[in-house]
Parts: sequence; C-alpha cells; structure tokens
Amino acid sequence: MSAFRKKNRRSRKDRRSGEERRKFDDPKFKGPGTDIIREQKPMKRSIKLTVSPSWDEIERVRNESDEFLRSHMLPHDTVDALTMVISELIENGVKYGVFKSPENKMIVILNIGQSVITVEVINPVDETAHYHLTRLDRAIQWIRGHQDPFEAYIERLKEVSKRPLHDEESGLGLVRIAYEGGAILDFFVGEDNILNVSAVSNLEGEFWR
Repeated sequence: MSAFRKKNRRSRKDRRSGEERRKFDDPKFKGPGTDIIREQKPMKRSIKLTVSPSWDEIERVRNESDEFLRSHMLPHDTVDALTMVISELIENGVKYGVFKSPENKMIVILNIGQSVITVEVINPVDETAHYHLTRLDRAIQWIRGHQDPFEAYIERLKEVSKRPLHDEESGLGLVRIAYEGGAILDFFVGEDNILNVSAVSNLEGEFWR
C-alpha cells in the first residue's frame, strides 16, 4: 500500500455519516449497548436541615453533615473539624434559642463554596436573649482580638480550669470553632427575632492541606 493511500485511508469511525458522528460525540446521547452516560449531574454544594430543639437531634445532623462533606472527598480531619463546628453551633442554638411552640425549629445550612465552607445555624430568640447575645458578641470580639486562635484557646482553657464544674457558660465551644475549625465567627439578629450564627472556614488555609 502506497504512503499516499495509507495517509488518506479513513478509519471505521471516520467512514460513519456526519449524523452518526454527531450522535456519538454528543455526551447526552446514549445509543444501543451503551452502558455509561458521559454527562453527570453536578454534586449538591449545600444542604439545609430543619432541626427540632432537642439534644437527640444533634447526632442526626452530625451524621447527615458528615455524609454530605465526605461525598465531596474532603479530608477526614477536615470533616471531623466541621462536624464539631456544626455540633457546637447547634448546642448553642438549643441552649439559648426560644422555642415557644412545636413549629419553632432551628435551621442548619452547610455550603461548600469555591474557597470557603460556611456553616449557619438559625434559631428564634426574644427579648430574654439579650444577655446571651451580649456575651456572644463579647466572646467573638475577644477571639478576633487574638492574632492566633490557638492563643485564645489556651487562655480560655486556663480560665475554664478555674471555674466550677457545673459552669456551662465557659465559651470554650466558640474558641474551639475558631481554633480547631479554623473558622471566623459572626452573627446577626433579624427584625423577626431570628438569630443567625455563622462560621466560615477558608479552604485555602493551612488547616485544609
């Protein structure tokens, strides 16, 4: 066979009609005998969970959040730290939220962005929550005042060691979120007396490597 003929010889695929080739190259096309569709649905980047104000609900939310995070192939340490963040924020909501009727629920939102992961816990409050909100604001500002969250963690541990065992207002959970979760804390109260507490973790920080 001459070099010219070899160069211009069409493969079996090339000899198919233009319509057949278009179908084959179309990722949405699935012909007879085809087992795999090339087009895949994008993974969900966020979940929203409705939570009853019960301590038993914390484990359920932990499990569902853990499954969601692992589905995105995040490192095990990252998933463990984020589930801790979620647990601490839910505990805070259960402890200080105001649930006057069975319809009052907490909302947990977990969102995986391009460079950050955001955890939000939303719960109702009323005028009796003023003291808690003041303490929450002071705690967050105190944590932000430290250049390294580890320093805040050590200081708070020293304070906790001097407190009575029954003292449940140590604020250590918030410091754990900042240090172990590598997260920036914030909160606001809406006009409808809905408290939104958020923790934003940077995906590009050393914590995620």
